[in-house]
Amino acid sequence: MLRLSSYLHDLGVCLHFQDDSTLKHYVILKPEWATTAVYKVLDNQTVKEKLGCFTKDDLKNIWQDGEYADMRDELLQLMMQFKLCYEIRDRRDNYIAPQLLSTEKAKYTWDDPHNLILRYTYTFMPKGILTRFIVETHPWIEQQKLVWKSGVVLNKDQTRAEIIENYNQREIKIRVAGNRTKELMAVITHELEKIHNSYERLQYQTLVPCNCETCKNLPIPYSYSLEKLNKRLSDRRYQIECENSYEMVDVRRLIDNVMFQPAKADGEINPKVTPLQSELEQQREESLKHRLKDSNQKEVFISYTWRDQQSKPLVEKIEQAFQAKGIKIIRDINAIGYKEKFKEFMQRLSRGICVILVISDQYLKSENCMYELVEIAKDKDFYKRIFPIILADADIFKSIERVKYIKYWEEEIEELNKAMKEVMADNLQGIREDIDQYREIRNMIAKLTDLLRDMNTLTPDIHSESQFESLLNAIAVRLDE
Repeated sequence: MLRLSSYLHDLGVCLHFQDDSTLKHYVILKPEWATTAVYKVLDNQTVKEKLGCFTKDDLKNIWQDGEYADMRDELLQLMMQFKLCYEIRDRRDNYIAPQLLSTEKAKYTWDDPHNLILRYTYTFMPKGILTRFIVETHPWIEQQKLVWKSGVVLNKDQTRAEIIENYNQREIKIRVAGNRTKELMAVITHELEKIHNSYERLQYQTLVPCNCETCKNLPIPYSYSLEKLNKRLSDRRYQIECENSYEMVDVRRLIDNVMFQPAKADGEINPKVTPLQSELEQQREESLKHRLKDSNQKEVFISYTWRDQQSKPLVEKIEQAFQAKGIKIIRDINAIGYKEKFKEFMQRLSRGICVILVISDQYLKSENCMYELVEIAKDKDFYKRIFPIILADADIFKSIERVKYIKYWEEEIEELNKAMKEVMADNLQGIREDIDQYREIRNMIAKLTDLLRDMNTLTPDIHSESQFESLLNAIAVRLDE
C-alpha cells in the first residue's frame, strides 16, 4: 500500500509524504485542494504587505473555512514540505514565504577580498530555484535578516556565503569567505544540485573562475566549465589555456580552489563535508518538527456522551482540574460553533495526540462516540493516545456482558437494514454510510472493549479524590514525548 501511494504521489495523482511525522497519516486525494489552500496564503493581501511574513494567528484567519480549519497544522507542514515557507529561527510561530520577500537587496558589507567564487548559468532558468534554496538553508541566514527575493547571505562558523540570483541573465553567483570556505561551498553546491535534480532535463553549467595572474585582477575573470575540467582531469590532461591571458593553468588547482575532490559519482557529498551538511539537515528537521509540540499535540480532547447523568459532571471536573494546570480541554461545547459540522470535530478529535475517553454504557451504544473511538483505533499509536476512565455501568469486564454490546450493534444494523428495504434505493443517500459505520463498530467493539478492560484506568472516585493527578501526569508525559 505504501509503495502504491508513493507511486501515485510521484505521478501527482495524490499527495502522501510518508516520511513526515505529521503528513504520513494523510493521503490527499485532491492535490488541487492543497494547492488552493496554499495560494490563499500566498495571495493574501496582509501577507503580501508584510513581505511574506505571517504567523499562525494569520493562518487562522486565512484558513477559517470549514474545509481547512481542522487541517491548519497539516497544511502549514505541507507548505514547508513544498519548500514554500520556513519558520524564522528563534521566533516561534513566525514564518516567511521567500517568494514574497522584498526585491530590494539587503544592506550589508563584504570586506573580505579572499573569496571562493562559483557561478551557475542556465539555458532555461525555472523560477523558484533560489527561493527553494533559501528555505533549505534558512537556519544559517545571517541575523535571520540578510535575505531578499533574489539573494541571501549565510553565516556559519565565521564563514560567510553570498548567493545571488540574476534571473534575467539566467545565472546564480556564489562567493564564500572565512574559515571553512570549501566546506560551506560544498554544502551550498550540494543543496543547489538537489534542487537541480528535481527538474527533468534541466540544462545548466557550473563555472569555475580562472586563477591565472591576469584573471586574479579582473572584475570578471574567464570561467571554465566544471564538467569540462573534470573530463580533462579524468583524461589526465592537467593543463588548460586561459582565453584572457593565454597562460596555461593547472586544472587540478582550478578545481581544488573551489571544492573538495574527488566528487563522488553517485552525487553524495564528500565525507569531509558530511558533519557540516548533517548539521544543516538536523537544524532543518528541528525546524520542521519542534512546532508540532505547540500545535495539535498540545490539545487534549475528551470524548464522552450526553446520554447519561454521570458523564457530563465528571467531564466538567476534569476540565476544571486541567484548566488549573494551564491545559485546555477541547470538547464539543467549546469547539463546535453555530452551523459548524459535528463530523469535522469528531475527525479532528480522532487525530488528537491525547484523547480522554469517558466510557459508559451509553457511550458504547452511541454512534457518534463509537465513531470517534473507532477512528482513533485506526492509528498505530492508539494505546498511547487514549486515556480512559470507565464508569460503573459500562459492562465490559465479563465476556458475557461484552457480547451484549455486539448484539446491540447487530440489532441496530438489522433494524436499519430492514427500514432501508422499505424505500427506493435512490433515496438512501447518507443512510448507506450509516449502516457501513454500524458494521465497522460491530466488527471492532469486541477488540476495543477487550483492550479497555485490560487497562488499569482507576475508578472515577479515585480520579476525583486525587484531583485527577494520575491522569494529568500521564498526559503531561505524552505531551512531552
